[in-house]
Amino acid sequence: MRQEIIIIKNISTRSDRAYIKVFSFKQTAMNSTMAARCFVVLVFVSFLVMSVSAIASNSRRGSFSTIKQLSREGPYIGLITVFSPEEEAFFRTGAFTPDAKHPFVDLSGRRYRVGKIYGKKVVYVRCGVGMTNAAAATQQMLDLFDITGIVHFGISGNLNDSMSIGDVTIPKQFSHTGLWNWVNPNGTMNPAEVAYLEVGSYNVPEGDGVNLLGRIGYRTEELFSVSIEPNTAVSLWWMEVSQQWLQLSRSLEGMELERCVNSSLCLPEKPKLVVGLNGSTSNIFVDNAAYRDFLFQTFEVSSSDMESSAVVMTCMSNGFPVIVIRGLSDLAGAESGDNVIHTFGPLAALNAAKAVLGFISKIPGYNSPSHHYM
Repeated sequence: MRQEIIIIKNISTRSDRAYIKVFSFKQTAMNSTMAARCFVVLVFVSFLVMSVSAIASNSRRGSFSTIKQLSREGPYIGLITVFSPEEEAFFRTGAFTPDAKHPFVDLSGRRYRVGKIYGKKVVYVRCGVGMTNAAAATQQMLDLFDITGIVHFGISGNLNDSMSIGDVTIPKQFSHTGLWNWVNPNGTMNPAEVAYLEVGSYNVPEGDGVNLLGRIGYRTEELFSVSIEPNTAVSLWWMEVSQQWLQLSRSLEGMELERCVNSSLCLPEKPKLVVGLNGSTSNIFVDNAAYRDFLFQTFEVSSSDMESSAVVMTCMSNGFPVIVIRGLSDLAGAESGDNVIHTFGPLAALNAAKAVLGFISKIPGYNSPSHHYM
């Protein structure tokens, strides 16, 4: 536009008034053209948005229709893992047989896979890392599918020196160790908080000035559940898995687990499966020896992950059985050098998957009649 005005001025021999008229005409024409173009773009974008919305809506309706058909053929055991290496280890076992008619359903960006393991119907989903993903996927599965209970599995960090990398833990309960207040250094301690982490206790060297990070106070969860009065929360620190399923899992102790990552890399000892320890969950990847020791000494938790308590709490809220099976992939910071999760994570994931298959084989037939173990 600027260049066109200059050209008009350079070749114009008319009066300023005539030039202004020409310029005004040119500008008006150009403004009209621009307006028309903007209108066309606006209409196109609006049409595109409406088309995408319509496609998404139709896809969602199609998914719901498929889920409705599948639920008539339930119930199913719900299987929830977290990220790709765990999923790959699970499917590498070859135990999962996809449903011939509806092998999967896509919903909210996740793929729910439908099939059987040892003749028992299952619905499997990879939820994604973190407590929000875990809770969202668990609630969606419980709401939409005819689920008899949830088996959550994957890898975790080892906080207990009596356990080793490659071992499998089936905890009896979980704490949410990421729900805390960062306390004012001069503030008073709240007696309702479960524990305190004195950050200053970890000064190196000791007594070197004032540590302004102060203290962290750990809080209890608020549980809303179908088993209590609506809109009433119960404070709790430990979220327990289903006792019936925990007892059933004890028959897995002593099962054969994998020891070697490959032909040239093996663990020094044969891995073991342990039932009944405590686990912790937070949106924190624990890779720090001092914090690892604090968690174990303070809460007596043997494993640390980023999803389990969210899955357990969601199942508790809805009144469904739940169990958690985790393979220990690293020492949560106690090892020297880089974290070994990338080396031993696949082995830990495979051992967890093998334990999941063993547990499913122990569950009594549930496909008839359709009911939930409350």
